[in-house]
Amino acid sequence: MAYSMVDVSGMSGVSLNKLSQYAQTGLLNPAFGDLDEDIYYEKQELLRLQQILFCKEVGMEENEIGPMLRDDPQGVISIMKQHRIEILEKALRLQGLIQTLDKTISHLQGEQELDEHELYIGFVDKRRHHLLNESGSDHVVNNDVKRMQKEGVQKSNQEMKSKEDYLDSQAKIDQVHLDLQQAIEDGLEPGSAKVQRIIGRHLEWIKGYYTPTADIYRDLANLYVEHKNFRQMYDGYHPRLAEFLRDGMMIKAEHDLS
Repeated sequence: MAYSMVDVSGMSGVSLNKLSQYAQTGLLNPAFGDLDEDIYYEKQELLRLQQILFCKEVGMEENEIGPMLRDDPQGVISIMKQHRIEILEKALRLQGLIQTLDKTISHLQGEQELDEHELYIGFVDKRRHHLLNESGSDHVVNNDVKRMQKEGVQKSNQEMKSKEDYLDSQAKIDQVHLDLQQAIEDGLEPGSAKVQRIIGRHLEWIKGYYTPTADIYRDLANLYVEHKNFRQMYDGYHPRLAEFLRDGMMIKAEHDLS
């Protein structure tokens, strides 16, 4: 089925001027035109427009988008999966900001105390170190991640309570991973009582940074499997750890967070 430029503008929220600009620059060519010089888009062009919008959503400049777009199905799928990870990371950060906002409002209303370090949760995005274990690039490898977990990373007081607290936090999560590794080697299932107690410690560790909903915890579980830096880290413990942790987290979310 073909859609006119007006139809596409109405569906996507992209202005007619912007669609015309995309056509002029070759970023989004229409499928065909008719004798009245009206132009039309088909499914392939609609998917390409969606790719453009996702690229803009994750902060790419328009002059960077063209080389990222793919027409073959596998290429589109690959790009979509990457967009999903980037948007989920943004969602996790926004969740932290919302909770910081709620805590601050509650504090200003005299309903609860607020520690100074809690004022900046979400802004400094501690999860880049504590959850993703990356420094903004893709060259982090297993040994680097484990070294960071043992040695800590020198940051400002706004980013962590102290170096000692950071090291203690990383020691706790490292032990969770080691205990899960042992559970896999012992042949335990993710839903077993022992494994669920370990997953409970993982959940408590996460709550040190923000309080996840069931949906957020499930999304984080999927992120552990899908994000290559997570996979590098978990493969360093056991090649099945990412999936094992994900399955255990799914069960925990259903039983304790729903």
